[in-house]
Amino acid sequence: MQSAEKAKPADGAAAALLATLTHKRRLDAATPKESALWLLDRLLPEAGVNNVPLAVRVDGRLDIAALQAAVDGLVRRHEVLRTVYLDRQAGLVREVLGEDTPGPRVKVHDTVAGVPEKALREFAATPIRCDGRLMLRAAVFRGPDADTLAVVVHHLVFDAASVPVLIAELAAAYDARATGRDLPDELRTPVAALRDPAPREESLAYWRTALDGFDPAGLDLDCARPAPARATLVGDAVLHVLDDETRDLVRGLQRTQRAPEAVILFTAFCLLLAAHGAGPDLVVGSPVNIRPPEARSAIGYHVNTLPLRLTIDPGRGFRDLVKEARTAFFGALAHSDTPVDAIAHETAREPVSWRDTLFQHMFNYVPVESAGALTLGGAPARALHVETGFSKFDLELFVQSGADHIGLRILYCSEVLDRADAQALAHRYATLLHTVAADPDRPVGELDVWSAEDRALPGPGTTRSAPDTEVEAARDLDAFRTSPDGSALGLADAAAHCAAAGGYPYVVHPLDARHIAVVGRAGNRLPAGVRGEVCLVRPDRATHVATGWTGSLGRDGTLELYGQAERVALLHGRAVHPERVEAALLAHPEVTGAALVVTDGAALAFVTADERPGLADDVAGHAARLLPRAAQPARVIRTDTLSLRPDHGWDTAALLALAAAEPESGQDDADELVAELRGLWRDLLGLAEPAGADADFFSLGGHSLLGAQLVQRVDDVTGTRIKLADLFDNPTPRSLARHLRAPMPAADRPIAGPSAAGPKTFRRTDHS
Repeated sequence: MQSAEKAKPADGAAAALLATLTHKRRLDAATPKESALWLLDRLLPEAGVNNVPLAVRVDGRLDIAALQAAVDGLVRRHEVLRTVYLDRQAGLVREVLGEDTPGPRVKVHDTVAGVPEKALREFAATPIRCDGRLMLRAAVFRGPDADTLAVVVHHLVFDAASVPVLIAELAAAYDARATGRDLPDELRTPVAALRDPAPREESLAYWRTALDGFDPAGLDLDCARPAPARATLVGDAVLHVLDDETRDLVRGLQRTQRAPEAVILFTAFCLLLAAHGAGPDLVVGSPVNIRPPEARSAIGYHVNTLPLRLTIDPGRGFRDLVKEARTAFFGALAHSDTPVDAIAHETAREPVSWRDTLFQHMFNYVPVESAGALTLGGAPARALHVETGFSKFDLELFVQSGADHIGLRILYCSEVLDRADAQALAHRYATLLHTVAADPDRPVGELDVWSAEDRALPGPGTTRSAPDTEVEAARDLDAFRTSPDGSALGLADAAAHCAAAGGYPYVVHPLDARHIAVVGRAGNRLPAGVRGEVCLVRPDRATHVATGWTGSLGRDGTLELYGQAERVALLHGRAVHPERVEAALLAHPEVTGAALVVTDGAALAFVTADERPGLADDVAGHAARLLPRAAQPARVIRTDTLSLRPDHGWDTAALLALAAAEPESGQDDADELVAELRGLWRDLLGLAEPAGADADFFSLGGHSLLGAQLVQRVDDVTGTRIKLADLFDNPTPRSLARHLRAPMPAADRPIAGPSAAGPKTFRRTDHS
């Protein structure tokens, strides 16, 4: 056997790769939990969403040779740090490299910053690939008077609980190497990788019961923006420390409710989500360390995320909800041996996005103990927090609870929330803790969660009433001033004007906040950024006239309109505003008019445009690039005119008659690419015959692992490398064929070159 040490390459990562190619190999199939992380890498290959970073700032200079020796020693000591992964057509496989494998080469970068935050963030965000090389890297950023050591490890072999262990061992090993001493005995002993036990059948049964009947579609927040057509998981974080009064109130609740602090804060978080439109049936993920007592300091990926379920009944008090949450919390801990990936299918339904999971929100409670002074080579050092710039979930609340403080870190997905939203949520959470502490038995449906910052906004009262007469209602609606020149427009006219420009949501401005209100389900006024029903304010400023439109007030005084409430349609289990689809269709350069009609759960799009061959397919592809899958029309039909009813709404009956008179083309039967894809559907799903052109891969039983295999088979057949996310967006042979033929945007081109398998029959056109 030829070892990597004998080869002596310059780079430890290259040495690890050489070792995988030269020694006798033992490849083990990855676990479902490991495969879930790998699939996320496949979905977002350009993003380091699974990276776990750490950084230590040291006063003075680090001895790079001693540091390299320390890193090498830790990799050789810990089997888990010598574990590499390889991406194979059939799935992910795992391999453990030999004990003589060196660590990654520590690279040195010069920087002018004392704390190089930008460089650290870029270093933390760069992906680590499952290509047979070590799953970690290290670097030193050399500043004017201090060095910053940064290490990034893939989540497959690392978690947050591993961070302090790695820092402590690295510091001890560095001190020994820098002073020429032998390594301490505890750092000489090899450590075998800890393997998580298989879930017990009792635990699987528990989770089946706990999650029975849950529908994740009800988790969307009213302060979230519409889902993008393609998720990137770009994220950011805000920090907030509860003031001393709020901290004491929380600890008072802990005593009076006889519940752990984590349960008190978790229950309040669920109430915050419900106040923003989620639920009332909620599942929130909460990670838990599953290391056994004898292996508390094991490095590795030993976390399971518990899907905690809580139903927010508005008629119950906070005290009752805490009791229910406590029961759920301890029940979940007793069955924490089950990875969430093993039970996600218990709420099986048609996925409309690869982000469809049991939960969209996370609660992470971390008790913080005071740590001793940290030194490296005798020099003072301190740990730094590094953000990767990604968030796997819409919203994650990290609570760091110390003896004299409670700190909040709110990590959010920038595609659905902005920084102002996250900051507002932090203030509202603190306000809610005050409110429930004052009266824990008050029905939670009566609680006001809005913060002092929210109440400072100008606006009317909170009482909503119906108009006295239709004439009065029409007068109020028509008098609403929306256009920049001050001319009067109704909301429908304003939205039509915005839609013609291809924008969504429809942004209407300027706006006098004294004349408009957005109210919630209970008629209470909502603050900026939270969706509700748009109402016009009467001269008495105490009553409102409902407009029938859903919208939210912007912090800059604008009004965002999402659509008319009566038109909201349920597609693939998701509430969709037809106006969003119509705005996307109107953004096509050839489309002059657009209408969406939903019948029997299918969305039909009607467009006015000059007739030409292939127009409908081009418009459908255009919509697919702008809309998430749930909002994409199943069919596009060209027409000369769009029929209207006397009240100016779409004449649904006439449009459906038009669709029935123009059946779908049968050209797919002669389409060689569609036929090839139908055959792949058959082979991978085990069907008796080729799937239909509109057969949904996931509705027929496909899942992410099979999808990864299908993506590879598509590459083999067509010579075009697509992403796994492309399959989720185009899950039928017809839609995937359309995607394969469409010009590839430069930003979507894969990093790697063409497949080595050689030219194929079909190839995507690339006009770049």
